[in-house]
Amino acid sequence: MNTQLLNQKGEKIDEIVMSDVFSHPVSDDTLALYINFLRAAQRAPIANTKDRGEVSGGGRKPWRQKGTGSARVGSTRSPLWVGGGVTFGPTPERNYRLRMNRRERRRTILGIFSRLIENGNIVIVDEIKLSDIKTKQAVEILDNLGAEGKVSVILETSDENFELSFRNIAGVKIMSPGNLDIIYLLTSNKVVATRAAMNEIESIYSNEKESSNHDEEDNE
Repeated sequence: MNTQLLNQKGEKIDEIVMSDVFSHPVSDDTLALYINFLRAAQRAPIANTKDRGEVSGGGRKPWRQKGTGSARVGSTRSPLWVGGGVTFGPTPERNYRLRMNRRERRRTILGIFSRLIENGNIVIVDEIKLSDIKTKQAVEILDNLGAEGKVSVILETSDENFELSFRNIAGVKIMSPGNLDIIYLLTSNKVVATRAAMNEIESIYSNEKESSNHDEEDNE
């Protein structure tokens, strides 16, 4: 698969042949599975309820069993009463995490980039340099590359100049190959990546040993 290599002025400087690992776009079913996996890992079990054994009060019988005309009841902690316990309610101990094979996760990430390349939603740049901390300069680079709206910028290394120059631009997020925000990546209008970053992505996610280390970090 061939794609253009641009400089930060948006000028074509070469035509590069992408590695074979980027020649297999991910299927919709696998992509949906991976997105659900990521969202489940981020979900925090916040909701908490008490059952009838945990709520306070209700130690004695409210009234005698017979002769009052009211329904019989043994405790005000009954789930039938307002303020009573909740039957089968949510607890913070619930685990929402889903399971997905590590090799499949790795292939899915490479498949996502394959799809981005195939659809022309990614711009590969030889390198991005900023002489100073200037948001104006960062905006100019993105304009030259045709990156508007929600943009993901993937750099092999990031310094203070990049962080401070890009952080004030609405919708722009800087990532590294080893710490990708896949959800943001997929919902971006354009992805900008340096050539070195793409090489590092290939190295990380096509190498089983390295990739497994990053997967373990992502799932902690």
